[in-house]
Parts: sequence; structure tokens; C-alpha cells
Amino acid sequence: MTAKCFYRGAARRFITLSACAYLIFPIVNHSARAQSTVEQEIVVTGEEVPSAYGAPPGFSRSRFSNITQAYVLPPWAFFFGEIYEGQGFRHGPPDHLFTQEIEMGLPYRFGVAAEGKFERFNGGGGAETVSLEARWALADWNKIPLNPTLFAEYKFGVGTIRHEEGPPPPAGEEEEEEGGPPKVPDAYEFRLLLAQDFGERFEWAMNWFFEKENTGDRGREWGFSQSAMTPIFLPNERLKVGVEMEYKNFTAKDTRGNPMNSFVIGPTVAWKPTPQTRLDISSLFGCTDDSPVADVFVVFSWLFGGEHAEAEAPVSTRFRYLTKVSRTDGYSGKDSEKEMKQVAPPPCPEWYGDDEWNVNLWGTYAFTNTEYNPNLWLVDVVQSTSEGNPVLGTYDRYIGGDHAWGGGGDIKYFFYRYFGVGIEGFALDASKNGFDIFEDPTIPIFTTEKINHDHTIGAVLGTFTLRYPIPWTRVAPYAWAGAGAIFGGGERDVLTTQGPPDAFAVHAQTHHFGSETKALGQFGAGLEFRIARHIGLTNDLSFGVIDGPKNNFGMFRSGLNFAF
Repeated sequence: MTAKCFYRGAARRFITLSACAYLIFPIVNHSARAQSTVEQEIVVTGEEVPSAYGAPPGFSRSRFSNITQAYVLPPWAFFFGEIYEGQGFRHGPPDHLFTQEIEMGLPYRFGVAAEGKFERFNGGGGAETVSLEARWALADWNKIPLNPTLFAEYKFGVGTIRHEEGPPPPAGEEEEEEGGPPKVPDAYEFRLLLAQDFGERFEWAMNWFFEKENTGDRGREWGFSQSAMTPIFLPNERLKVGVEMEYKNFTAKDTRGNPMNSFVIGPTVAWKPTPQTRLDISSLFGCTDDSPVADVFVVFSWLFGGEHAEAEAPVSTRFRYLTKVSRTDGYSGKDSEKEMKQVAPPPCPEWYGDDEWNVNLWGTYAFTNTEYNPNLWLVDVVQSTSEGNPVLGTYDRYIGGDHAWGGGGDIKYFFYRYFGVGIEGFALDASKNGFDIFEDPTIPIFTTEKINHDHTIGAVLGTFTLRYPIPWTRVAPYAWAGAGAIFGGGERDVLTTQGPPDAFAVHAQTHHFGSETKALGQFGAGLEFRIARHIGLTNDLSFGVIDGPKNNFGMFRSGLNFAF
């Protein structure tokens, strides 16, 4: 009995130990496998989407559509635009406007911009205005309904008025402007920019504006423009279609009670060939008697810079992380551990350096600072000269016409990335009106001939440049000043008279004087964008000062810079 009980007790203990062993073994085995965990690194990436303070990409590039603007740029981002506008009037020839615009985003939802506008009308043309702009968004995107942004602009008139806002007067009632066409007046403008997206499908922007001229007819204009667009290719919003409209109410000092009302409306298309570039085309049609028959816009724009400028990125790009996954082979991974880490940004490349040589080649458009209105009535030139007070009109005395095209280049050495010295040279294809008059009442003979002095103007200068490469971007604003000599211009036609103050009874003869070489001072500012480490795009505006108050001129320049 005793032995039997012993065996029974031993069996019970063996069964108990075996059961415990089976229960413990998986736990031990799981622990052993946990100690041999394999770590894997998974990097999650996404497409970079430029954003201004959390705004969608369509509202983060300054110009929402051809006639509306919205919100602000990301800090240290740059917007460059080439704008064409063609207006077909109900009366008279069409008007062609060309605008070059560049804008820079600043911190705290600020932005500044500059633009130059050129006009081609009825066979003539030239610079019209140069503008400085500033804008400020009241809050980050969607913090305030409609995302209001304040906009201010000041326009400097640099050309002459080539056509009036309204239709021309009836035949025979034209009033001859004393002293020629008036100069484009300076003006200021304020806008309220509103913008909103609806359901991530439709985008809308509206601008209310008020503009006032400082001199002349003191024209006053107010109105609104608005646009609505929707993307067709959603993944990258490469193609958008929509509709836009604009209403303007314009009065001059003598027509405050009888305003001109213009309203245009039509379709618009926006296409992005690349993530940074966009082409916008709009065809708007007039709906009132004061509106143009058609108003066509073609705009090519480029957004660059601001690689590290997002104050608040879009939701789709806010969470880019590095995941370390610890898992157990053969199990569901309930006990696996995950560690989230933010990806460290790669080191910023240096786009500009010390001890750097720059070779810049550029094309240029030069415009004179003197109103172009020569006296083309040669009999009046003889009469006024015989009276002792020649009336030759107003025009630039050195370049001659109101504009000229040309090109040039410069070589600079930056002994430090912020400072450089160099040599600059350029040539302009210019033309200047002249005359050839001869009169001898004793023969009698009286000949008058209008002539053109076609000439090439050249200049050579030494320059000193200040440059500031903006950190983490490819962009560097720069300013420079230089001094040198300009040659090839300044021809003169001088009429001398002898006899009574009578255009038909005086001896008159023209003396021609050739070109002159004069001292030239120059100063300007611009912006460079590095496409690659050794190639950059440059755009700038400069002013040249020549001896004499009626010889100064400005230059818009665009070109390629090669850095070594």
C-alpha cells in the first residue's frame, strides 16, 4: 500500500512539472526570440509642396490668376512673372501691355515686389510705369475666414500717355496738347485680397481695389475682380480651369458725375509644366459700352526659393518620420516596439562662395528719363530760331529716342561672398531725330529735311557690387554702383539764322556735330537665382547719370551668370 501511494504521488508531481514546463517553454522561447530582435529603418517620404503659412499651393504663389492676387509667398520664396495683356477697343487700334514682375516673401506674412510695365500702341511704345508693392496677411491660413490680405502699391510714371481711357473725340474736335503728350502721372493703389478654398475642390479669390492719380487729370478708379478655379488633374494640380471677371469704375477730375463703367468676364486656364512654373491664359469679353471688346492675358510665372521657408506645411507633408520597428518572427507583433524620429534635414548646399569669378551676359532695354516730344514742324524751328529762342521740343540729348535695345556683359571678382569688384560694358542700338535746313531768300531756296541719326552707343565702367546670398536658398539680392565713360551718342543739329525774325525771309543753315564721349555714373539693384552651382539667372534695374539734366536713362537687364 505504501509503495503504491508513493508511485501515485510521484506521478502527480511529474504530471504537474510537465504541465508547468509546457507552459513555461513558450514564454522562455518568446523571451529568447525577443532578445534577437532585428531592427529595420523605414523612411517615409512625400512630394514637396510649397506652402505659405499652411495655404494650399494655388494660394502660395502670389498671383492666383491673371487678374486676381491672393495671400502671400512663403518666407524667402521668390515669384517671377512675365505678363502680356492685349486690349481690343471699340474705337481705335489695340493696346499691348508687357509687364515684368518680381516678388519676395518675407517672415511674419509680409511680402514686397517691384514691376515694370511697357506699352506698345499705334506704332509707338516705351516704358509706362515702375511700381513698388507691399502686402501683409492678417493671419495664418484659415485662421480668419476668407484669409484677408492688405496690399499697397505706388506707381512711378516714366512714359507718356499714348491713349485716353475713353473713346477718342469726334473728327475735328481733337485738342492739340500743348507741349506734346502728357506724362503718365504717379499714382497709388490699395487692395483688399480675399481667398478661400472649398472642399479641397474649388478655389476662389477676390480683390477690391482703389487707385488715385496724383497729378494730371487726377483719375480715380475703383472696382473688384474675382476668379474661381478647379483642378482637373488632381494629383499635382497640373491643369486648372475656371472663370474670372473684373469691374472698373473710372472718373477724371472733370467727369466725377459721369463715370465710365467697364465689366469683362471670360474663361481662364492654368497649366503647370513643372512644379515651379505655370502658364495662365485668359480671354475676357466686354459687357458694357465702356469695356474693351476683348481683354486677353498670357502670363508665364516661376516660383522658386524658400526650400526651408514653410512656417506651416500642408497636412500631407507635416509628418515625415523615421520608424524603427522591432518585431517577433511568427507573431502578430502585438508586443513590438516603434520609435518615431524626425528625419534630420540634409546639409544646405552653398550656392555662392568666396573667391568667386562671375561672368554675366545679358540683354537690356533702355528707357530715357526725358519726355520724348521733339518739335517736328521745321518751319516753326526756323521761325523760333530767327526770334532768338529755338523751340526744339523735349527729348533725350544723348541717346535721342525714348528707348533703345542692346546687350552687354560684366566680369566680377568676389573676394568675399558679399563684396565684388568688376568691369562692365554694354552697347545700345539707338536712333535720334534730326533735321537739315537750308534757306537763302536771295536765290530763293528753302529746303527742310527730317533725318535720323542711327548710332550705336557703348559704355565701359568699373563697378563695386554688394551681394547677400539668402541662407538656405538659391537666391541673392545684389546692388552695385559704377563709374566710367559712355560714347557714340550726343549728335547735334544746330540751326543758325541771319536776318529778320521771319521764317521765309531769313538766311538759315544747319550745322551737324558728331558724337561725344561723356562721363557716366551708374547704380542699380537686382536679383540672382542659381539654377546650378555655377549657372545663375539675373534680373536687375539700373539708372545711368550722364553730364547734363536731360541725358539720364534707365535699363532693365536679364541674363545668365557663370560662376567659377
